[in-house]
Amino acid sequence: MKKTTISSLISLLLSTPAFAATTMINADDVVVTASRVHENIQNVAANLQVITREQISELNSSSIPQILSQIGGLNISGVALGQFNRGAIVDIGGYGATSGSTTLVLINGQRISPIDSAAVPWEIIPIGSIDRIEILKGGAGVQYGDRAVGGVINIVTNESQNAINQASVTFGSFGTKAASAVFQNKYNDTLFKVSGSANHSDGWRQNTESDQYSLDARVTQYFDKNSVYLEVFGNHNKNETPGAVIAPVGNGNPRTVKCDIYSCFVGSYNKYDNYGVGFGAVFDFKNHIKFEGDFSYKNTKSEFFKNGDNQGDPLNDYALYNPPQYFPYNANYSRWRMDFSPRLKIDLEKLGDLIVGYDYGRSSGSQDDQGVMNDYTSITKSSASLTNNSIYLSHRFAIKENLDLLAGFRREAQSVSAKDDDGNELSNAHKTTSANAWELALNYKFSESQKIYAKYSQAFRFPNIDEFWGYEGYTRTFVGGIINPQIDRTAEIGSSFVLINTQFTTSIFHTRTEDEIRYQVATGKNINDANLIERKGVYLSTNSSISDKLSLYTNSKFQDASYINGPYDGKSHDLVPNFLINARLNYKVDNELSFGLVSNYVGSQYYDGANDKSAYKKMPSYLVTDLYASKKINQWDLRLTVRNIANENYSTYGGYQDKGASFYKGYYYYPSDPRSLFATLSYNF
Repeated sequence: MKKTTISSLISLLLSTPAFAATTMINADDVVVTASRVHENIQNVAANLQVITREQISELNSSSIPQILSQIGGLNISGVALGQFNRGAIVDIGGYGATSGSTTLVLINGQRISPIDSAAVPWEIIPIGSIDRIEILKGGAGVQYGDRAVGGVINIVTNESQNAINQASVTFGSFGTKAASAVFQNKYNDTLFKVSGSANHSDGWRQNTESDQYSLDARVTQYFDKNSVYLEVFGNHNKNETPGAVIAPVGNGNPRTVKCDIYSCFVGSYNKYDNYGVGFGAVFDFKNHIKFEGDFSYKNTKSEFFKNGDNQGDPLNDYALYNPPQYFPYNANYSRWRMDFSPRLKIDLEKLGDLIVGYDYGRSSGSQDDQGVMNDYTSITKSSASLTNNSIYLSHRFAIKENLDLLAGFRREAQSVSAKDDDGNELSNAHKTTSANAWELALNYKFSESQKIYAKYSQAFRFPNIDEFWGYEGYTRTFVGGIINPQIDRTAEIGSSFVLINTQFTTSIFHTRTEDEIRYQVATGKNINDANLIERKGVYLSTNSSISDKLSLYTNSKFQDASYINGPYDGKSHDLVPNFLINARLNYKVDNELSFGLVSNYVGSQYYDGANDKSAYKKMPSYLVTDLYASKKINQWDLRLTVRNIANENYSTYGGYQDKGASFYKGYYYYPSDPRSLFATLSYNF
């Protein structure tokens, strides 16, 4: 049955409906992501996808990661996704376990990717406030520097100046309840926008209750071609954590919380608060010089609590035949970051367009760990601060009327100060590292909506602050050395074109990674991998209107990430599926009633951590299909969604743990939710 369904999806992907397409990307659409200034999409030498507000509303999405998966076709993984996809990691470039540090996420061009290994706080921005999402598939090291290696996601909240006033409520399976509202109006030349949401779910597994609250407010003042804005936001989350199922995917009881002779997650939770402020401006000077700049400050405080680990040796007779003794563990994190980014776009007339920018970033993070054993309390404190300075330039020169030459360069330096205090000794390290990014591209525009480009580029990422430390047994230990930046060089050819009235966007890429930053299971430390890794593949997206009422959208990716030398020569990288397909079919009966279906297929992939051991099992592939319907009645919108209609038993993340101290040895995974039903009612006023 699954093979038949997959074959059908492949046929849908490769077939080209010979009908007129009515939902093409407008050539006048402007994007921010690729050049960091407003730019015509045809001038961008990159594989760029724009998800509109209308598409988001049509799908009845409950979270931004779901939008990125079901409309953007991106690979989403996580250890506790649930109904709101909390803690989701997005992998664009095929980087597996480190994709959280190689996919840069922005809100209105400002970084929200954390400075540590934590997931992006997607809940910061309510879905109702989103105007569009721009997805750049490929490196953008010149434009953004650190972390823009696999791709960039830019969530844009306030481009439309139309009035939007809507309130929604959602009820669904597993005790899920959600409420959201967005109010946007323009008075004279001032645009006001306030949006908020409150979400709750009891969760499918034991100990997976989740509560999320978010609020965003923004005011924009327009002055002819110029504008300034101020935005404030905040959110609060508390999510219970059930732990992994100790078995290969598909085995064990997926609903139970982890509590055995090794550790216990009953009552465990993760709680955090985010808040921030941002402001920026756009100014045109004499139509030849355009200034865009922004400043942002973000702060996160979080707490993780677990009932504890069994500190004894689980292999001795006492531990095997007597109840284990658990000792509670509590960790408090505090992180903040500040970013300032002014940039100029200069029209040099016959010499083309020049973009010059400067980025300054300062951030800090600290962690206090407390473990209690009998009458002894162990306290470990660690902290790190980062300062990033970089300057970049990018030039677009018209060789001919429709042929552009693009070139760019960035130099970025990062100063690190880190220390670790476990109560017995204090370790410190200070180091400044630097890296370069560059790109050279040709972009030929053979019509107003079609182009072909070729690009060769270098991007990089610095280690996040968690990667300064390793583990010895249960203890988080500062290991002294601050590892070097990871370097990725990519050759890419891409195109956007119309064939038989269907729009295609495609690109072929080949990336060679040096000094890849990864966790080494054998030593418990983060390292620069001495072995080279090649990533290569093909992206293909289609956008077709089969008829006036029926539309088909597909995203697919064929990829390979493998070592090309060393002891793992020829071995595939962990957590990188070779094949991804996303297909979405939408039938619009009339202006009031529509139906849709969206399917995501993810191929098999190696478990996380298998590189260092002789563990070569793969997590099985999976196919998840959702159905949705929408009905408009005057000012009311009713949307129904059935998720995972085939009740697929699957997991987006699994790993292999070698036995060390009293840790479990073997495979583990985090199960995803089964079939569920949701209804949303919205009122527009």
